[in-house]
Formats: sequence, structure tokens, C-alpha cells
Amino acid sequence: MRRYRIWYGAAMVAALLIYIISNRSEALTVLLCLVVVPVLSFVIELVSLNGFKMEYSVKSSCHVGQEIPLEIRISKKNRGPLGRIQLKIQIKNTMYGEEKTQTVILCASEKKNAQFQHLIKMENCGCVRITVLHVKCYDHLGIFCWTRPGASQKEVLVYPAQLQLNTQLLRRETIISGELYDQNRKGQDVSEVSGLREYEKGDSLGSIHWKLSSKIDTLVVREFGYPANYNILVLYNVMAIFGENEISNQRNDAVLAFTSALSRSMVERNLEHNVGCAAGELQDFPVYSLATCEQMVLNLLCRPVHEKNGRDSLYRFLQTDIRRKYTKIIYITPEYEESAARQLSRELDLTIIQVNQGDGKEYMATEGYSVIPVDAETYQKKAYNIVI
Repeated sequence: MRRYRIWYGAAMVAALLIYIISNRSEALTVLLCLVVVPVLSFVIELVSLNGFKMEYSVKSSCHVGQEIPLEIRISKKNRGPLGRIQLKIQIKNTMYGEEKTQTVILCASEKKNAQFQHLIKMENCGCVRITVLHVKCYDHLGIFCWTRPGASQKEVLVYPAQLQLNTQLLRRETIISGELYDQNRKGQDVSEVSGLREYEKGDSLGSIHWKLSSKIDTLVVREFGYPANYNILVLYNVMAIFGENEISNQRNDAVLAFTSALSRSMVERNLEHNVGCAAGELQDFPVYSLATCEQMVLNLLCRPVHEKNGRDSLYRFLQTDIRRKYTKIIYITPEYEESAARQLSRELDLTIIQVNQGDGKEYMATEGYSVIPVDAETYQKKAYNIVI
């Protein structure tokens, strides 16, 4: 607006100088027109703004990466021609604590009711709040401005990307004492020893093979089979910083996508489980139906990402008794501590889905647990097999 005022003021000064120098009626006519036109523009805009009202609406939900239309409706009492209308819109993602503003310019007409559409791209998951901070109405010359208050806040729930998951259940057939056991995995079946190894810090004293240890003068522990009636925990972790490395929102979005997709896939196979977040205080949410799965997704989308996440998330989990409730954990995370993962894998069956920035890592099966790498840039285009 300042630019238009400067140019228009310069034109009036030029017309006045020309009239003073030439003393001609034509120059006087131009000067008078330049004086009268802004007054007419001011009056026309003021009349056109009589009964001015603006409303807007937006879809309540979408998936990450989609563009959703912001529907803007303008109404007034007469058919007077409006000038340029400028909206300042605030878009805030409450999960990541990020906000940005956009300026939308509308060219209104003389109609009493007009409707416009502005596309907003939802770049990240979470609850997004859209607010029109204020509306500025300019006359046709852009010299005068009227400011109107903004509209009420709207919320959009941005769901993670939909993934193609093939969840395979690893069945056990050996039945002992009324329970199913897996002879291919190491764990809690004390009636069937599946392997021997040297003692490591953190091993249960009850698993030590004392007779053999006394013969070879080294502590040896027995490894057993897991019960098939798994108590499964899908544990996810979203973080802003890991150590000195910054974690992108894209990687966290992929973590949420795998968490929701895996949980839904398990529900479709009638496999009850719990879902919990490793960051902060662990709250495991039971999932046993599509309705509880939807509620779980709402909970994880409304939970804010901590600005800093310590490197001891798994360590804090190890210090709680809640891990004793489960025999299988699927840990979905951008980064993890290998030492904590090894310690956790001694007590239960562990699978890690690690979301990386760029496709550089391959599937890795370490002693006690496996790591499935995922590329945050291409994960939506691929299908994945997850073995439980």
C-alpha cells in the first residue's frame, strides 16, 4: 500500500508542477482528476464494504503430503465492486510445534456472494490448526486499507501415509503344559533348551548351567524357546534430536506411518497387542479392534514431539517393570542405542524398524534381534513384509 501511495503522490506533485510552470487548463484538469479519483475510490470501497462478512471452511482430516482446499466465502449487502482483499493465514502443527504464515490475495467482484479456494499442502503428520489472523480490504487504487478481524480457528488431523504391509505370523506347533512354544526362538521354555552361550551381564541367574560351568570354569547360560502366545508391544519413538544429530520431520512421519499401518494389519489378523511411545512416560495403549486402533492413531498424532530426546529412551524402558508384560517388541524408531537393544533382546524377542534418511542400509540380523531399515524418502512406494 505504501508503494501505491508514493507513486500516486508523485503523480500529483508532477501534475501540480506542470500546472504551475505551464499555467494551462489541461494541466489543471489532470490535477483535479488526480485529487477527485482517490475520493471516489474511497467512497465506493466504503459503500461496498457495507455488511462485509467472510467465512471459511476446511476438511477435518487428510493424509500427509495431500493438498486440501481452504474454502473462502465472502458476502456483502450490495453489489458494489470490492477492491483487493488480502488474508494472512497461520498454519500451526501442534505435534512438531512448527508454524508458518501465508498471504492469500483475492480479487473480489461486484457480486453479493463470492467463493474462493486456496490449496494448502499438509507436509507433516499431526494436528494442524489453521487460523485467519486478519483480513485487509484495499480500494481499487490500493491507497486506502480497511482491516477486519480474522475468523475462528479450524483444525485438520493429518494422518500418516498409507502403507502396504504384509504381516506374517510365525506359528508354533510344539505344545508343552498347555502352552504353545517356539523351538526356533530363544526365550522362556524351560523344558526345551535351544542353545548354550557364555554368561553376559544382565542374564538371569536361573538360566546358568551350573554343572557345565563348573567343568569348564566359565559361566554358561541356557537359552530356551519362547511361548507362542505372545504379548506384543509395538513401541515407537519420535524425536527432534538424537545426540548431536537432528531428526527430520519426514523420518518421524515414517515412524508414525509404520506404527499405525502395523497395528491395523495386526488387528485385521485378530492379533491383539499394545502400542506405546518410548519418549517420555510410557503409556501402552491396548489395541484389539479397528475402533481402538483408530483411537490409538488419534493419541499418537496429538502427542507432541519432544524438542530433545535423550539417548536413554530404551534404557529407561529397561528400568521399568512393564517390559515383563511382553514377550515380543517391535521397536519403530529413527535412531536407537545398540547396547540397549542387545540388553533388551536378552529378555524378549525384539525386532527394530529403523527409519533412515536415504537408502543406504540393508536388513541386518544381529545376535538376539533383527533390524529392518526403511528409507524415509521412498517408504510410501514400497511394500514390506513384517514377521511376528
